[in-house]
Amino acid sequence: MQPDVLVIICDTARADAFRPWDGPHPTPAMERLAREGIVYSQATSQAPWTLPSTASIFSGKLPTEHGISGDCFEWTDGRPSSPGGAVRGFDGPWLPETFRERGYRTWGASCNIWISPWGGFDRGFDEFDHLHDKVRLPQGKVGNLLRKARRLYGKVDRGGRQAVEAFGRQYAVAGSRPLFGFVNLMECHAPYDPPRPFYPYAPWKRAQTRHLSGGSTKSRRFLSYNAGLVEPPRDYIERVRELYYHSARYEDWLVGRFLQVVGDRGRPTVIAVVADHGENLGERGLFNHNSSMGQTLLRVPLVVWGPKVGLGDGRVEEPVSLLGLGEWLRAVADAGGEPVRGGEPIVSEYESTVRHNGIPADIQGMLDAGRSDRVPSLVYHPAVGPGPGHGTPVGPRAVPALPRRVAGPPGAPPHVRDGGRGRGRDRGAPPDLGLYRLEMMGFPLDGWALSLLSFGGFGTRGPGPILMQGDPVGVVGLAGRRTHC
Repeated sequence: MQPDVLVIICDTARADAFRPWDGPHPTPAMERLAREGIVYSQATSQAPWTLPSTASIFSGKLPTEHGISGDCFEWTDGRPSSPGGAVRGFDGPWLPETFRERGYRTWGASCNIWISPWGGFDRGFDEFDHLHDKVRLPQGKVGNLLRKARRLYGKVDRGGRQAVEAFGRQYAVAGSRPLFGFVNLMECHAPYDPPRPFYPYAPWKRAQTRHLSGGSTKSRRFLSYNAGLVEPPRDYIERVRELYYHSARYEDWLVGRFLQVVGDRGRPTVIAVVADHGENLGERGLFNHNSSMGQTLLRVPLVVWGPKVGLGDGRVEEPVSLLGLGEWLRAVADAGGEPVRGGEPIVSEYESTVRHNGIPADIQGMLDAGRSDRVPSLVYHPAVGPGPGHGTPVGPRAVPALPRRVAGPPGAPPHVRDGGRGRGRDRGAPPDLGLYRLEMMGFPLDGWALSLLSFGGFGTRGPGPILMQGDPVGVVGLAGRRTHC
């Protein structure tokens, strides 16, 4: 009998959000999965944000190979165009399609707009639910007040409860065909605002704390903090971390509800819980999942569970990539085939903040009007970017001469490319400027690898650690171009 397969992506959940990876609070659902399944201590995401990372899980390819990244959409008036064309145009195996070819019904649900029919991620699914708060309230002032009251009282989440309900409905009508299910949960994503009873403060503080981590394009204060231009308030880090980890507690509760639905159905089922990327919570002065590519963004939780399928249990300490996850799940569906045996390098690719986040609308307006001197939080440098009004935020100081560079393998050119829209071509910026921009956005260049390599893969137990400190092995441009590895 082919097992049901459920993939749960905990959007923006760093590994230590949950107790099996040294999280600060009990997370009983994840603890059960880790106890009864296989938990990976050092799983590494291939990108520090949702679109390219999820596409890498679905395709088994790096962002620079599948092209589903900041290169495939444009920002206009603070809004991105759809990446759907790139998703549907990818010419290669796509995870839900490969399960449908095996006779599976395919169902997906997502609380993230990037991973939605608008974003093209309904590809390969028989049914795909984009989840959001569907409570119908009157329009106008009365409706707005009711919406605010529901949120302040903790009655609204990011769509997680609806995801559990939708999954239960799928199981209720499943019949004898096996089900491939996919869910993206957004509860750990900013703004961190867990519902009752997981909210750690008094209810009347919710209006204030909701915007601490950035609730709109005009309140992306973390960009100013990341650039070192503004110091966060004294208690900012403590409060942001507390909100984040309590959001993770709520997400764990939701994972427990999925486990309950699976248990009630009684069919052999494989569950893989993973994150697309992590989150900066003040480490090295960084916040959100922008401006850097460190372990806080790339080390993610990963656990696979299937006691009725004979997956076994245990803990894998060696580093693994997420690129082999889809192939491994297909092998399990094919009568319990052997897990993928790695051997390829583990590589993660950086993409600049502006490419995937856009410039906040008010700041872009100042740049378009030639009022860059009025921008308090980000500084426009005319040497960077394709033209006036499209500059990339950099630091406030004059660009210094940097005597060092990130070392590549023998024969590597001694510069960093700033890809922009040119897919890796040199924009003509001074050679040191790219390094300076990385450094200004909080990435310490001395002894850090911007492309992370290790030999091993998903399902293998060796052999070496990720090369992070003390052994730089590649060069990555700000647009995510991995010059070499």
